[in-house]
Amino acid sequence: MKNKLKTLAGDTIIYGFSSIFGRFLSFILTPIYTNYLETPQYDFVIYSFSIVAFLNVIYAFGMESAYFRFFSFDNKLDSKKAFTNSYLFNNGLALIITIFLVFMSGNFGSAIASSGIKDAGYLFILAMLMPFIDSLTYVPFAHLRMSRQAKKFAITKFVTILVTVILNFLFLTILDLQAEGVFVAQIIGSSIAFVYFIPLIKDNLFSNIDWSLFKRMMKFGIPTIPASISAIILQVADRPILKELTNSDLAITTYQVNYRLGIPMMIFVTVFEYAFKPFYLSIFHETDAKVTFSRVLTYFTLLSAIVFLVFSFFIGYFVQIPFVGGSLINPKYWGGLNIVPIVLLAYFFNGLFINFTAGFIIEKKTSFLPIAVGVAAIVNIAANFLMIPSMGYTGAAWATLIAYLLSASILYYKSRQIYPIDYEWGRVGIIIFTAGVIFFFDKWMIFDLQIHFQILLKLMYLLIYGILLRVFGFFNTEEIVFFKNFIKFKKK
Repeated sequence: MKNKLKTLAGDTIIYGFSSIFGRFLSFILTPIYTNYLETPQYDFVIYSFSIVAFLNVIYAFGMESAYFRFFSFDNKLDSKKAFTNSYLFNNGLALIITIFLVFMSGNFGSAIASSGIKDAGYLFILAMLMPFIDSLTYVPFAHLRMSRQAKKFAITKFVTILVTVILNFLFLTILDLQAEGVFVAQIIGSSIAFVYFIPLIKDNLFSNIDWSLFKRMMKFGIPTIPASISAIILQVADRPILKELTNSDLAITTYQVNYRLGIPMMIFVTVFEYAFKPFYLSIFHETDAKVTFSRVLTYFTLLSAIVFLVFSFFIGYFVQIPFVGGSLINPKYWGGLNIVPIVLLAYFFNGLFINFTAGFIIEKKTSFLPIAVGVAAIVNIAANFLMIPSMGYTGAAWATLIAYLLSASILYYKSRQIYPIDYEWGRVGIIIFTAGVIFFFDKWMIFDLQIHFQILLKLMYLLIYGILLRVFGFFNTEEIVFFKNFIKFKKK
């Protein structure tokens, strides 16, 4: 099991390198957009990317997940058939829908544009080209993950994001292209990834679909679509509801900006998902697979707790870092920093959901996934309507947390019947309890100290957290020996 966990950790580090730097580069766009996009242009970009998020799910149509499941490590011919089925169907569907959207661009563009937008139809066409070009790379990226080419995956993602961010900066700060610049930058970045994948596509693509395999792939993949759509609802439904109930642009912007500050946990969960899916599909047939999955959940929780504490403690200092326009985040948005820990927790529960998903994928019983996420999406919408009137954007953050907690709980309950795993809930409980104690102690104990002493105090809290884990018996004998040997090695 130790070697398998090392393999997962190695892939996670590689995926993490590109994701961390890629997400960080993307995050840089937040102050750039705030400072250089006119309000109507920014609104158009936000609405367009919300539509793109839904289209990405429709274009994938569950075939990416199906490709993961029907990829064969031992039979290249079967893998190429699965690749062909997924690739031709995805892009054929994307092409048809894109043609329709382009034809109707005048109507759709005017519907989402404010009065300050000119050439809304043209901008809408650019926006709709983004998900189409992205669809050309879905299956090739999936192929890199399943064939354990983590380095190629990471480098390609990183280069794509880097080019996109650089072009955004150029088009907005120098050429002042506004929303057009945002969309063109994204199109060029995605096109680079597609061009890179052309040789891989040629090597794995047949000229026709294997209809027998296609039916099995569709049967597996279609039930995942409602879950994916519900997941998108979980991510974006709170914005229009918040706008409707508060009628305050500042509240919506403050919520959006501070929600994005939960990016550290989002990155960690995303990286974990990239590495975990190919990992469990490659070892589930082994006798100790469930023991390995149990330990993975324990370590995932531990690392999540560390991410939560670190960024909850230091986010107030982070936003003050000098950057474009004055500071990393405009001071007028700092009032929303209280929602950052809530968002971090929401992403953590999303990570638990990903852990529990493994059994359903392994047993090919994905029909329950949309139920869990769908119920959570409905609860999220209802909670937003109930909590926003009294709590404002803080209520929206709590609604998101409740929804992710519910989806993970429902999936875990059902997983006990589908693919039971004896998770180390005692150890997980110690992690969560001790992290909660440290977090609330920091919130309650307020000292009037200079900033460098405040930082030192919070670093001490992190050290105390590790000590508490040891005191409460979290670490087993094997782990204690490992840490001792690691320390001895570092001293040499």
